[in-house]
Amino acid sequence: MFDYFELNNTEDFQNLLSVAGMDILINGSSTRALITNTNVNQNSDNKKITTLDSIERGFLIDYDNAIWLVVSEVNGKIYGKYKGIIQKCNNTIIVNVAGILHTVPCIVTDKASLNTDVTTYITTLDTQIYIMVANDIINSNIKVNDIYKIGNLNYQIKNIDDISKSGLLVLKLEFTSTEQVLPSYSVSITNTEPVTTDTATPVQLTIEQKDGDTVLTEPLPMVFSSSDNAIATVDSTGMITPVSVGNVTITVQLESDATVNDSIAITVQEVPVVETYYLELTGNIQPDTEIKSDQTKTYTCVKKNSSGAVVDGALFDFTVNPGTTPTSAYTLTILNDTQCSIKCNQYTYYIDLVATDRVDNTLSVSKNIKLMSLF
Repeated sequence: MFDYFELNNTEDFQNLLSVAGMDILINGSSTRALITNTNVNQNSDNKKITTLDSIERGFLIDYDNAIWLVVSEVNGKIYGKYKGIIQKCNNTIIVNVAGILHTVPCIVTDKASLNTDVTTYITTLDTQIYIMVANDIINSNIKVNDIYKIGNLNYQIKNIDDISKSGLLVLKLEFTSTEQVLPSYSVSITNTEPVTTDTATPVQLTIEQKDGDTVLTEPLPMVFSSSDNAIATVDSTGMITPVSVGNVTITVQLESDATVNDSIAITVQEVPVVETYYLELTGNIQPDTEIKSDQTKTYTCVKKNSSGAVVDGALFDFTVNPGTTPTSAYTLTILNDTQCSIKCNQYTYYIDLVATDRVDNTLSVSKNIKLMSLF
């Protein structure tokens, strides 16, 4: 039976990938690969990988619900295929880069295993250990004398080798009684709950980040999400845009750590119908825009809504804006809360009779009245 790793035809290998390959991620990018046990060691935590995508030592492989590290390349690229040895990362370290915490997959091993292509784990943590991690932009921040927690113990870096295994950083660490000090972040939505809005009114979330009890003056990057974008969406600044009526939960989390988060419930209602009103001022005798000498007319004010229906119980204040007309030319008499009368004493003059809603003084109506002679 042929060894499918030696298939020289790329198209044949592609067909084989579609049948026997596994869905994996290489440094976060989706692809397919053939994963088998190595010929060197049948340990299930050491595998051979063959793929049409480029792989190099130090690449991270997401496969079989675990993170694997490419610890060796096997002859590089042959017949369009890339081969390598991958090992399951058996631990993680927390690397603090400018206040942002990164969980870094790593392999904890011993010195002897560093000299073989297939690395084995140490069974128990000792006073001196070695760690292999990818030599990438995050791990380039690891420095000598840094302290990292491995299991329940803390270890200090004594040496960093970035030469002997290209693509990897090999860290030599020794046990220390000094603990690794890491920030203890929290994120809180400070808007007063419950939050209710309508489909026309956005809501801006206010966020507070803390390290322990200390408020961060330079907040860490955050990610906002909505439980239902059909109800409301949220942008990268925490601005919520209502879409339709309903209930939704908005969550904010640190970009670097989804476990540091907070949520708030939002209720979206219909846009309330704002009732509008207007006043009507009418005299008892038409035309009510003129009053003849010694004549008295009674004026009634009513309040109506946008549909034209009279609003019961409305009360009004009546005043006259005389302009240049002397006050002796007319007599204003307040009859009750909805009526007044005007008597013409002199002519020819003009006045404005004004009625104002007693509850809402921004709502008023006026009528220009001519004081005229009898004939």
